[in-house]
Amino acid sequence: MKETNTYKKLKGKARDNFPECIVVHHSGGTQSDPLADTSHHTATVMETGHLSLGWEGLGYHYVIHKDGEVWKGRPEHYHGAHVKEDDMNTKSIGICLAGNFDVTLPTKEQELSLIDLIKDIRSRANLTVYPHRYFLGNPPYKSCYGKRLTDEWIKNLLKPVVIEDKKVRLKSNLLRILEELKNAVLELLGL
Repeated sequence: MKETNTYKKLKGKARDNFPECIVVHHSGGTQSDPLADTSHHTATVMETGHLSLGWEGLGYHYVIHKDGEVWKGRPEHYHGAHVKEDDMNTKSIGICLAGNFDVTLPTKEQELSLIDLIKDIRSRANLTVYPHRYFLGNPPYKSCYGKRLTDEWIKNLLKPVVIEDKKVRLKSNLLRILEELKNAVLELLGL
């Protein structure tokens, strides 16, 4: 796992984060184009953007690049800058996947890295996982972690997969295809 300059700068800071949950984000669109594909954004690009806002560094504790590479943004013991509502920055660990999941889907590499990262965090503390939009009111003013991903997406990712035979494997693949088809139809309808 690589470390951002933010991580290096903040790792010696006093503990002020007492995580109760994990919050998952997507990098989303840009200010000028909310539907822009940001899957090429890296932890360094995000860090530069957050610094330009006057923050002390990258707001997330972890960033997962399109190729599945995981970067440390902030140390887990130090507050984040990713969910201002309900003082969640001092009660959560923030993970951001590069990409705009209002338009695209995470890569399989990102999904696998996310599963491994969440399992690693949970091996130290049994934390519930939420999409960012969970904290944004009803209806949320942002779709984060993206309209193309349901709230159950992470729960389904984290479910253990047991493949007993070809029938189970075919059913699993069919369900995944139907989910992707549903998302594509919703996108075409603008929902």
